[in-house]
Amino acid sequence: MKTKETKLTIYDIAQELQISIATVSRALNGKEDVSEDTRKKILEAAEEMGYKASKTAASLSRKEKRFAALFPDLIHDYDKEVRRGIQKALVDLQDYHVSMEMLTIPSEPAAFAERLQEMAYLGYDGVLLVPPEGEKILSERIRQLNLGKMAVVTMTTDLDKDGRLFTVQSNGLVAGRMAGELLGMVLGRGKKVALVTGQLTSQVHIRTAEGFLAEVERQGFSFAGIYEHHDMPQRAYTLAEKLMKEHPDLDGIYMATANSVAFCNHLVEMGYGGKLKIVASDVFPQMIDFLKSGLVLATIFQNPYTQGRLATKYLFEYLTEGRKFEGTEILLDPQIVLKSNLELYEKKLRGAMNEDILI
Repeated sequence: MKTKETKLTIYDIAQELQISIATVSRALNGKEDVSEDTRKKILEAAEEMGYKASKTAASLSRKEKRFAALFPDLIHDYDKEVRRGIQKALVDLQDYHVSMEMLTIPSEPAAFAERLQEMAYLGYDGVLLVPPEGEKILSERIRQLNLGKMAVVTMTTDLDKDGRLFTVQSNGLVAGRMAGELLGMVLGRGKKVALVTGQLTSQVHIRTAEGFLAEVERQGFSFAGIYEHHDMPQRAYTLAEKLMKEHPDLDGIYMATANSVAFCNHLVEMGYGGKLKIVASDVFPQMIDFLKSGLVLATIFQNPYTQGRLATKYLFEYLTEGRKFEGTEILLDPQIVLKSNLELYEKKLRGAMNEDILI
């Protein structure tokens, strides 16, 4: 067991034993819904580590924590998984009186800034958000607001570091490299590829593009360019036609955003189904169909479910137990999904994952 000179929290005990903080809390507070073996293990660890219960922390855990989650009105399949992860975290924290309001609002920095200020006035303790396009503008707006003690946490993409507490997102740089290497394996040097993304004002899209472009050079591809659709399905639909008219000899595409359904559907309508090697992003019902049909070679899974779950869990631990972070960027490892391992993801997705955690 490890000991610390600084004040120990129930988070340290939970981390040491690899169990949830809710279970540790129930054991330390004499709740009945903990097995005797687990309770004994926790009490012994607490004593050995020198843990002393904090009256302040106990009071905080009993006081209701008011959270909110803000989503832009785009990419609903992706957001559903982030929301589901948040809901799983709330189930884990059900003994702690945490309330959560999840809202979809216009994808504009002004709308997000207005809602954040409103929630600060209403006394919310923390807000999770998937930033809309215009992260730099929103970061500046937040600096001008009076949010008091309300904590702001980002998911999927990010704001400036002084505009939020921490971020939970997929490692975009690595995802871009993985996509480029996959295309290199099936295409070879000299083939022409393009990058289709949301917008290069977005931090996560910038990093994904950096990773992919580095691999484009390493693989010796001919590069057709970057095409942005700003995560709007109708714009993605028309962008597919624009790309193929400008590059009818295109060999491969990396779609570095979950907004890919409209784009792929139009490729099929134009007769390009199966003629291009496509690496896409994330797993949702229609992407499963694309993988099974062979339209999409592979997809890079960003794990939105775990993004939502961890963001909620860590925000609560920060506010109630003073959880410390080694860095303010919590990056999840992207995963390659092929037809061969698709069933592992499909079973969980089709059955609403039954509270499973994808890691």
